[in-house]
Amino acid sequence: MSQLLKNEIKRFRSPEALHRERMNMLHRSLTYHLATISEDGIGHAGRIFETRFGWSVREIRVLRLIRSNPGITFTELARQTKFERTLTSRILAKLMKAGLVVRTNSPRDARVFTLTTTEAGIALCDKADPLSIELEAMMLEPLTDEQRAAFLEMIETVRRWVQTGYRDKVAQRFPEAAAGKSRKRNESIVAK
Repeated sequence: MSQLLKNEIKRFRSPEALHRERMNMLHRSLTYHLATISEDGIGHAGRIFETRFGWSVREIRVLRLIRSNPGITFTELARQTKFERTLTSRILAKLMKAGLVVRTNSPRDARVFTLTTTEAGIALCDKADPLSIELEAMMLEPLTDEQRAAFLEMIETVRRWVQTGYRDKVAQRFPEAAAGKSRKRNESIVAK
């Protein structure tokens, strides 16, 4: 069958067939599955963290990043959280107001400030850490010990690849990724 004929047949698929095809694409999407696992895991854990500690999972994550990187700058913190900068800023302000994080000017550049956890911040992380470990172990319960080890190793391999070589490969294949143009900017150009 020629490609032209295949394309014509495709145009006349039933709405149900098109819907199934679109759903199949969604269910084949790695990023969709990773986001779903992350959001569902955070959703279930979130209620527990807020009840036990009075802080959300995201707030604890920011606190842990600061604990693990004493002297981290806000710019680096925002990059590592993977949150919007405004959300990171709001969380940071809340943590500082509660006395869990302190901000000091960098000795090398007065325009830059560094962040460290206080003793109270470290204590909160120390109380929350065992719960995180338990919840993650529960999430991986369906896997055998060997599967769990292999899965975590694969996740780490993919994480390193996405942060290094993948970015360059995408930029080579898709020039618009390297250009860094935002969707809004492109839409405004089209509108002119």
